[in-house]
Amino acid sequence: MADEERRPARMRLVAGRRLCGLRVVLDGVHDPHNISAVLRSSEGFGLQHVHLVGPKEELPVNHAITCGCEKWLDLHRHANGAACAQALHEQGFGLWAAVPDRAAQPLEALDFGRKIALVFGGEHAGLSDELLSACDGRYQIPMPGFSQSLNVSVAAAISIYIAASLRRRTIGGPTDLAPAEVEALAQSWIAEDEARRARGRLRS
Repeated sequence: MADEERRPARMRLVAGRRLCGLRVVLDGVHDPHNISAVLRSSEGFGLQHVHLVGPKEELPVNHAITCGCEKWLDLHRHANGAACAQALHEQGFGLWAAVPDRAAQPLEALDFGRKIALVFGGEHAGLSDELLSACDGRYQIPMPGFSQSLNVSVAAAISIYIAASLRRRTIGGPTDLAPAEVEALAQSWIAEDEARRARGRLRS
């Protein structure tokens, strides 16, 4: 199969494994390494949407970490936590805050038959009071060791892997998209990929 045929086929295959009913929210995360690692985990485990709360500036990513994964994701910017929570609630999402609190629900106890957004706070201040109060609940990653907290990118990677696995198991398939939505997503990637390759040929 020629490269011109393999690339669209690969994009359709990946689109058929995407989850749009599971999302990640980063509230005030500023470190490029952490943002980049979360984007790579999100894309790698098949999420399509990531929400970023904070000033709408150029996305501070480390391209050595993302390896270009951001071009396959839909990134949503929100000026503040209230705007983010409102937008997701209007789309039917429940917001669950990741907290190092043994009283919080274990991640595995959440209802992944419903649309869920996992919310992570910044490196130093954690989740803002504004967004934390707008969340529908709090969850934890049980840690039986002496350490009781994780770096945000590590917490996100573990959470995304577990949540994506449980979401797929609950819905009984690799994607929560309808066939027409899968094809529309693949077509958008194919068009963007062709445009990027055309720009590359013009520059060379």
